[in-house]
Amino acid sequence: MKNDAPLVAEEKQLTKRGRKPTTFEAVMAMLFIIVVILSSIKIELVLETAMVLGTLAAAIFGFYLHYTWDDIQNGMLDGINNGLTACIILIVIGMVVGTWILGGTIQTLIYYGLRILTPQIFLPIAFLICALTSVLIGSSFGTIATMGIVLMGVAKGLNFPAALTAGAIASGSIFGDKVSPLSDSTNLTAAITETDLFSHVCSMLYVSGPAALITFALYWIIGQSHVSVATDWGAVNNILAALESNFNISPLTLLPPLLVIILSVLKIPAIVALMISYLTAALFAVITQGASLGDIITVSASGFVSNTGLDVVDRLLTQGGINSMMSTVAIIMAATAMGGILEKCGVLEVILNALMHYIKTPRGLILASLGSAYLMLIACGEMMASIILPGRTFRPAYKEMNIDTSVLSRTLESAATLGCMALPWGVASVYLQKVLNVGLEYIPYTFISLIAPIFVIIYAFTGFATWTDKNTQN
Repeated sequence: MKNDAPLVAEEKQLTKRGRKPTTFEAVMAMLFIIVVILSSIKIELVLETAMVLGTLAAAIFGFYLHYTWDDIQNGMLDGINNGLTACIILIVIGMVVGTWILGGTIQTLIYYGLRILTPQIFLPIAFLICALTSVLIGSSFGTIATMGIVLMGVAKGLNFPAALTAGAIASGSIFGDKVSPLSDSTNLTAAITETDLFSHVCSMLYVSGPAALITFALYWIIGQSHVSVATDWGAVNNILAALESNFNISPLTLLPPLLVIILSVLKIPAIVALMISYLTAALFAVITQGASLGDIITVSASGFVSNTGLDVVDRLLTQGGINSMMSTVAIIMAATAMGGILEKCGVLEVILNALMHYIKTPRGLILASLGSAYLMLIACGEMMASIILPGRTFRPAYKEMNIDTSVLSRTLESAATLGCMALPWGVASVYLQKVLNVGLEYIPYTFISLIAPIFVIIYAFTGFATWTDKNTQN
């Protein structure tokens, strides 16, 4: 017995190191962190600082719960690990954008877009193009970095508002991502909730389908209202002339984005597909534009700098490079680190478990699932983490109430994934802001992210499309 005394003492010491918060403490911690972030954004719109301060607030709460620095640091690292893939994709996309411009890909797509599209049909067509691209490649990020950049260029030529255009790009990209069986978040949600992949996609269509139709109609109405917007066709012709005289506009330059689509359809990992596109774009930059190896290395790091002499073209084409993405990488790392601390300290788990005590009906379960996914998203800004914990927490309750888990999977996606595109510090939102060079003004026009949750709530109250679990039926 004496020999066991040190072990008992050690166990007691370990149990004292950090405790779970009470429900009140967990709620107050969440509110405090949200206030810190929103206050920082209101004072000065610098998301990097706001998210770091939010992480600091989470760490302070961890110390209050008697967690050691090692515990908090491990929580941060675990959280950051969830966002590392997105960070790597961002870095690679910075390289891709730079070489696409150097090789003439972006210029060629803008050139043809300006010749085909008009202000009346531009917005709904932009939504459809991004939705189709995202379905094919299974990535909203990839769609934003390819077709999104092109459409922003066309919008500038047509004198169409950047915020509206970015909203249509965001809506189309995230809608296509949600109904694509190639999407990583779609596959993750199906796996976490133990739902068949295609059952999840079909269930998601019950929510995102009507939302997409309404979104398309709204963009069509807004587009028609912009018929009165005076498109300066003289300015459009100047843009076309500047592109023709400074770059080799050729269908050959369209091979790099075509490769991304083909490789993604073949289920090649996004990072690999993007790197192949980067190498192909670099090769075509040499063949079609006469670029040197030094030019390729420079634009990969610092981005392309346009000097056509036409300001609108130069502002549009001066972008890309790894350096342009580093502030976004910092935001993602800070946001996921904050979420990691909150999960390590049990804040999110305590709040979710507290909710479970009040859930007595399918309606309450669905609404709690939706609210919890939003809570997680606000806490960490990362869609994957916002799916995993609520998915694991609520899945047994769905089975107990005999509700098909595809109802849970679509509810989580409607909040976590669609919502991430409209949350100012969400990974998807921050990414879009950086890549498309827009501010938060695009968010009110990301209609699908705002409309889809309404259908989730309507279905919860009416019982429509709330199926029973086929596996438990007699």
